[in-house]
Amino acid sequence: MRRVLPFLPAVLALLVACDAPRSATETADPATLRATSSAAAPAATVSFRRELSQNDHRFVLQTTGEGNQRQLQLRVEKNGRELTTTTQVVEGMVADAVAANLNDNKFPELLIFVTDAGSGSYGQLIGYEFLNQGRRNLTLPELTGPAAQGYQGHDEFRVQDGRVLRSFPIYLDADPNCCPTGGQRTIQYELPPEAVTFRQVSFSNQVK
Repeated sequence: MRRVLPFLPAVLALLVACDAPRSATETADPATLRATSSAAAPAATVSFRRELSQNDHRFVLQTTGEGNQRQLQLRVEKNGRELTTTTQVVEGMVADAVAANLNDNKFPELLIFVTDAGSGSYGQLIGYEFLNQGRRNLTLPELTGPAAQGYQGHDEFRVQDGRVLRSFPIYLDADPNCCPTGGQRTIQYELPPEAVTFRQVSFSNQVK
């Protein structure tokens, strides 16, 4: 009678195990894993950045993104200590920003001038006054009456002699959007003490 070697079953089991298909984890090439891993998201484009100071306050603001809707991040410090960091959506692009104290109190203001991305380039003001505790919003009054006649956007803002100046071209009735012929109007606003809305104090027209 033929004798079966005692170690033969173990050898056969080993051969079967070697022929069995391996798992994907065992056979995956590390180079393939690297190639198929998702790429890191690109950094957001910074479209505006400004650092401003007013007395013991420091403001760092920047916007990211493109098109008509962007993210505005604002960091506020006082005497080198962070007070707050906030993020909000703005409609349009930030054209300029100014730190001031227009009402001559001890609380600084931050004025952010935004231009709409549309063909009219309508302007708006995002304003804050920073108090001992928190901040309050500042706004411009709506354009009405004679100051609004011929207005179709294209605003430009600046701060001069303690006032906010808003300039824009004047459109006559037959003027196309590209070509206003009525000259330019400049409106002056001041911020009364304890007020949260600017007050229009004058306007003037300049004929080309």
